Amino acid sequence: MTRILLALLLLISTGAFAQNVQILDGETLTSIPFVRVEPNPGNPFLADIDGYFQIPAGAQSLTFESAEYRDTTIAVSTIGDTILLNPVGNELDEFVVVPGVNPAERIMELAIANRKKNHPMGDEAFMYTSYSKFVFTMDPDALAQIPDTTTDSSLVEIRNLFGKQHLFMMESTTEKSFDPPYREKEVITAYKVSGFSDPAFSTFANEMQSFNFYENQFTLLGKLYLNPLALGSIRRYLFILEDSTVTDIGTTYTIRFQPRKDKNFDGMKGWLYINTNGYALEKVIAEPAEKSESIQPKVIQEYLLVDGRKWFPGKLSMEAVFPALRLNSDLENGYLVAKGTTYIDNIKLGADVSKQRFNAVTVETAIDANEKDSTHWDNRRKYDLTDKELETYRMIDSLSQANHFEEKLGAISALTSGKIPLGYVQFDLKRLVDYRDYEGYRIGAGLETSDKLWKRATIGGYFGYGTRDKAWKYGGYASCILFPKHFVTIHGSFQEDLVERGGYTFLADESSFSFGNMYRHLYVANMEQQRKAEVALSGYITPRFKVLGSVNYQRIRLTDGYEYTAPDGSVFSRDNPFDLAEASVEVIWTIREKIMYLGTKRVSKGSRWPRISAKMTQGISGIGASKLDYQRFNINIQQDIPIRAVGKFSYLISAGKTMGDVPLFLTHNAPGTGRDWNISVMNTFETMKASGFFNKEQVAVFTRFAFKQFKTNKKWTSPQIVLHHAMGIGTFSGRNEHFLPEGEEPFQDMNKGYYEAGVLVDKILNVSFLGIGIGAFYNYGPYSSIYVKDNFTVKIGLSLAL
Repeated sequence: MTRILLALLLLISTGAFAQNVQILDGETLTSIPFVRVEPNPGNPFLADIDGYFQIPAGAQSLTFESAEYRDTTIAVSTIGDTILLNPVGNELDEFVVVPGVNPAERIMELAIANRKKNHPMGDEAFMYTSYSKFVFTMDPDALAQIPDTTTDSSLVEIRNLFGKQHLFMMESTTEKSFDPPYREKEVITAYKVSGFSDPAFSTFANEMQSFNFYENQFTLLGKLYLNPLALGSIRRYLFILEDSTVTDIGTTYTIRFQPRKDKNFDGMKGWLYINTNGYALEKVIAEPAEKSESIQPKVIQEYLLVDGRKWFPGKLSMEAVFPALRLNSDLENGYLVAKGTTYIDNIKLGADVSKQRFNAVTVETAIDANEKDSTHWDNRRKYDLTDKELETYRMIDSLSQANHFEEKLGAISALTSGKIPLGYVQFDLKRLVDYRDYEGYRIGAGLETSDKLWKRATIGGYFGYGTRDKAWKYGGYASCILFPKHFVTIHGSFQEDLVERGGYTFLADESSFSFGNMYRHLYVANMEQQRKAEVALSGYITPRFKVLGSVNYQRIRLTDGYEYTAPDGSVFSRDNPFDLAEASVEVIWTIREKIMYLGTKRVSKGSRWPRISAKMTQGISGIGASKLDYQRFNINIQQDIPIRAVGKFSYLISAGKTMGDVPLFLTHNAPGTGRDWNISVMNTFETMKASGFFNKEQVAVFTRFAFKQFKTNKKWTSPQIVLHHAMGIGTFSGRNEHFLPEGEEPFQDMNKGYYEAGVLVDKILNVSFLGIGIGAFYNYGPYSSIYVKDNFTVKIGLSLAL
C-alpha cells in the first residue's frame, strides 16, 4: 500500500492527473500558441506552442490574453477540454512612437548581447531526437464559409472531401548530433509520405525554417530574412514592449517587432518572448513583413530550459498559406494551407558525440527509413493520428498506386533538369537549340535512356546542325555508376563536334546549365572541328572532394583560314588536320560544403566558402599519330559572400598556363563579351571583343557586388544596382608560329594588364520570371582607346526575377 501511495503522490506531483486543456480559435478551431493565462488566484504563465496548458491547482477562474483575440475570463468549473477565443483581427496595429527611452530596446540590447551564449549551436555538444508532421489541406476559414444548407454540388464535394481527409501529409523522425564549433549530423531514421516513397520528401521538415532563431539571417522556405536578434537590428527594427509575465524561472517580456519605415531589407514581423533568465528566447512568432501573393508563411518556435542552464528549441511550427493555389474560386479563402510541427525530445546537452562520424554530409536518410513499422511510429508520435489523418494516408496511397503518382513525379523531376521522359528513354531539351557566333543557330536533338530502364547506367546520343557553318555534329555517350556510396562513375564518349579556340571546360561541370553559359555562347566566335573519343572515371574521395581522371584521343581540324607551324615544321590547317592524345586529372573541392545524402542522391546545400576547381592535362606524343607534347593547367576559385542587409559580393579568380608549343586552341582565350549582342555576362570582360586576346599564361579576376533590390511594392519593377570590375594579365610567346588569314585583325595578349569597371541597374522591368536591366561598362588602362566614347559599352542585363 505504501508503494501505491508513493506512486500516486509522484504522479500527482508530476501533473499526471492535471487537466490538459487546449486553446483554439473560435472560428477555425485551430490551436493558438503562447496565450497568456492568468489564474485567479495565482501567477500568470504562457500556454505552449500547440495551445495546451494545465489548470493550476486552486484556481477559481482563468483569464486568457492574446494579441489577436479578445480577452476572455472563464470560471474553472465550466472549463472542458478546449477553450475558444474570438479573434479581433489578423493584422498588426500601427505602432505609435512616443518620445523617451524605449524599454523594449534595452531588453533587446541584452538579448543581442547574450545571443552567442544562448545560441543552441554554440560551444556545447548536444544530441536529440525529433518527430515532425506536416499536412496540406484547405484553409479552415474557407470550409467554415460553406453553409450546411448549401445545394452547390462543388461546395458539397469540397466539404465532404476535406471534412474526412487532408490533401497530403508526411511524417519523419530524426536523430541529430552536434559538435562545436560547426560539425553536425542529422540522420532521418524514418519517414512516411502519403502516396510517395521518394526519400527527397524526408528532408521537408529540415528545409522549412532554420533550426533556431539566433542566426543573423533566418531562413524561411529557402529565403533569407534579417533576424531581429542580429547585430545592428535595433537600427532596422522597431520594438514595442507589450506585456510581461512573471514565472518561477524568470520574467517573460512580450515584444512586438516590425521593420522601421523606409528601411530597405527583407525583414520579418511578429513577437519575441524574452526571458530574463539569461535574456534568452523563450518563444517567437514571426512572418515576412511583406505579404506575398504566392505564399504567406508564419513560424512559431518554443524553447525549453534544459537542465536549468540553457534554453533549447523544443517545438518548431510553421503555417504557410498559398493564395495562388485556389482549390475553389467561389470561396473567399479557398486556397491551400500547409501546417506542421517538429517536436524535439531527449535533449542531451554536453553529450558524448565522439562515436559519431562527422563529415560534410550533414543530413542523411537511413537505408530502412521508409520501412519502419507501426511500433516505431507509435513510440515516436506525440499524439495518435486522427481519423482524418489515417484516411489521408489510405486514400492518397490508393490514388497514387492507381494513377502512378511516383512515375509522374519522376517525369516532372526530369523535366526540371532539362529532360522530357518518354518511357524508357528521355529527350534532352538542352540539345534542342543553341546559338554560337561561329556556327549560328544550332538545331538538334538528344536522346538517352531513363531511370525506368536502368537506375545506374545511361546510354545516349545527340546530333545538331549549324545554320552558319553548314555542318552536322553528332556524338554518343554511356555512363555507369560502379560504387553508389562514393558515386564512382565510369563514362565513355565519342563526338564529331566543335571546340572553342582557347577555351576550356571542366568535364565534371559539362552537364550543368546556367544562363551565364548560355549568354556567353553568343560570343564564341572561333572554334575548331574536333573528333574525340574519351574515357573518364570519377568519384568522391570525401563528400566534398571530387576527383576525375580521363584519357582521350582527338583529331583537330583548324578553321577560318588559321594555320599553325609545329616544332617539327608540320603545318596544321583545315586541309591538314592533326591528332592529339591527352591524359587529364580534375579535382573539385567546395570548402565546408554541406551535403545531403537522400537514398542514392547527393544534394548540395551550398557553402559560403570558396569552390576550387583545378585541371591538369598532359599532351602525349607518339600515341597513334599524335605529335604534340604539352602541359595545360587551369584553376578556378569562386565564392559568393552575402553581406547582411546590404547585398552579395561574388568573385571568380581564373588562371591558366600552357607549357609547350601548341596551336591557339590549346592556349587561353580571355573571355570577352564586348560588341555584337550587348548582353551582360557575369565573369567575363564586358568591354573586350570576343577572341581578341590569347595568352600562354593568364590570370583574370572578376568581381561583382549586387546590392539588395529596392522595394517598390510593384510587380513590374524591383531595381537592383550591381557594381562590376574585371582585370586580367597574361603573356604570349611564339607568335610567329601562328598565321591568321590576310585582313583579319591580329590577336593581342594581356601583358600590360586589362582593366574595366561598370555599373548595371538590373530588374528595371520584370516580365514574368525575366528581369531586364541596363548597364554601362568602361575599359580603362593600357588597352583603352584615346577616344573616351570608344571605351564605353552599353549592355542589357537579363536575369531571373523571382
